[in-house]
Amino acid sequence: MRTMLLATTALIAGATVLSAQAPRAKPEIRPFVGASIPTGGQRDFFNDAPVFGLQGAVELKPTLHLVGTFAWTPGHNDFVFTRDNVNVFEYDVGLELSMVRPLGGNWQFRPYVGVGGGARTYAYQADQLGDKTCAAGYGALGTEFQLGRTALRVEGRDNVFCFRSPVPGEDSKTRNDVRLTAGVAYHFR
Repeated sequence: MRTMLLATTALIAGATVLSAQAPRAKPEIRPFVGASIPTGGQRDFFNDAPVFGLQGAVELKPTLHLVGTFAWTPGHNDFVFTRDNVNVFEYDVGLELSMVRPLGGNWQFRPYVGVGGGARTYAYQADQLGDKTCAAGYGALGTEFQLGRTALRVEGRDNVFCFRSPVPGEDSKTRNDVRLTAGVAYHFR
C-alpha cells in the first residue's frame, strides 16, 4: 500500500511538472457508465453490477493524457452468513497513450492504452461485515471518436487489487475484475 501511495504521488508530481512545462495542456471531463464483471475467486462473492463514474484528464500532448478516475459500483455480495448490498468505490490516477487518426469530416479516431493505480474501498451494508480499503492497479484499452470538443468513448479495464475479506480471520488475496464502460468526453480549450 505504501509503495502504491508513493508511486501515485510521484506520478501526480511528475504530471504537474509536465503540465506546467507544456503550455498547451488541455483539461477534459469524462462521465461514464458500464458494468463491473468479477472474475476468478472474486466471482464467488460478488455478482455483475453496474458502475458509474467520472474521469478528469489533462491532455499533455495529443497522444498523452494524465487521467484521474472515481467510480462507484452499487454491488451485491454473497458471503456465507449474509447476502447484502455493498458499495465499491474506486479512485485512481494513470496515463493514457494514444494514436490520433483523422476520419471523414472533422472526426478523429483515438485508440489508446492506459495504466494506473490507486485504491478500492468496499463499504458493506451488513453490520457483520467491516469496510475494507486496499491498493489497486489497472490496464485499459479503449477508443475515443472525437468531433470538435466532444467525443464518444468506450473502454475495457482489467482491474487487479488486493482484497481484504470482511470476514474476520481470512487473509488478503490478489483478485481481479473486468470493467466495460461507455461515456462521453468534453475537451476544454
